[in-house]
Amino acid sequence: MTDIYKLEFKNIMYTLRNESKVYIIVLLYLFLEYFRPQSLYPTIDILPYGKIVISMGLIGYALQKIKNNVRNSANILMVMFLTVILMSSFFGISLNLSMSYWSDIIAWMLIYYLITNVVNTEKRYVIFMLLFLLCSFKMAQFSTRGWITGGRGYSTWGFGGGPGWFHNSGEFGIQMCVYFPLAFYFYMALKEYWPKWKRMAFTLFPLTGLMGMITSSNRGTLVGGAAVIIWMFFKSRYRVKALCALLLVGTLAFKLIPEEQITRFQQAGEDKTSVERLDNWKKGLKMAEMYPVLGVGYKNWQIADRQFFDGNGLLSHNIFVECLSELGYAGLTVFILLIFSTFTSNSQTRRIALTSSLNENKFIYYMAHGLDAALVGYLVSGFFVTVLFYPYFWINLSMTVALNNIAKSRRVSHATT
Repeated sequence: MTDIYKLEFKNIMYTLRNESKVYIIVLLYLFLEYFRPQSLYPTIDILPYGKIVISMGLIGYALQKIKNNVRNSANILMVMFLTVILMSSFFGISLNLSMSYWSDIIAWMLIYYLITNVVNTEKRYVIFMLLFLLCSFKMAQFSTRGWITGGRGYSTWGFGGGPGWFHNSGEFGIQMCVYFPLAFYFYMALKEYWPKWKRMAFTLFPLTGLMGMITSSNRGTLVGGAAVIIWMFFKSRYRVKALCALLLVGTLAFKLIPEEQITRFQQAGEDKTSVERLDNWKKGLKMAEMYPVLGVGYKNWQIADRQFFDGNGLLSHNIFVECLSELGYAGLTVFILLIFSTFTSNSQTRRIALTSSLNENKFIYYMAHGLDAALVGYLVSGFFVTVLFYPYFWINLSMTVALNNIAKSRRVSHATT
């Protein structure tokens, strides 16, 4: 593993040349969803590349005739969540509208299956995570460059991360809340294997994540980022160093945040955006009262808003309200169980890593911490945005289960040697 930990280009390419085609397809999917070349170059945006790649991966995996040996409570919960979505669609307001979005949630279920079953060794996981961080770094530097060239001032709509899932500044900001802790713990896990220049280069990853939060000009993002940093502080074993870092980051962030953004925080709860969000949250709770078990229907929020409240179909702007109103208490219960499953799996992964030499399982240990903090960032910043069915949660869950499976496999291999 030392060779792959060094992240030398020749070692990575050698590993990829000897990897299965299915694993390469999974990496291709990640690249297409997060780098989005089809959005950067509209002339090639003529096919549903993501869904095509997922289909190729499933066919390739089936042809390998490898028995599925990934055991995790999240597997059952994912099936339960899909079941709730299907039932909600049939008993909701508009079945046709729900059906038009079925392909999206089915795609997340399938990519979850592929990632958890194919990214099943530590080498594969390191390269997968590296690609994830590189794609996120590309978004962060794109936004930071726009912010700097724009005079480092406040922008009403903020700076996004380029075309694709993260074009909107709020959605880009959530990705930065996910990216920052993963980049930080990735650096902490592997820095001892790198020369000085490489350590300096990878320091840019978490730094650009922090900058991305600021350049997004989004209040929810900054709240989510603060929650991530506080979470990381309380999870740290080196409280004095962590407190110094916390104060330093907080001071620098305060200096860099435009005055207009600070003013927006002071107006929180009273400005037009806040009032609209609070009004939509109340509507979502009313929808849950009318359709308590399965909600108004998967992706039926906007039509329910117009039908019951004569609204303009604005989104709910809260992942929990989105889930409760569209999927009812059944959906919200399963979603919360999936959240707890993530924290439980990462906790188990860390315990397994600590049963043997920490140096031997350092990468696994630190990445489990990173996945926890990334989920905190998503949950807090997602409290203000409608992003339940965006990649954040589903990819994070997939990486969590894959890492847990790798830790369990290593424990079994150690026990038999």
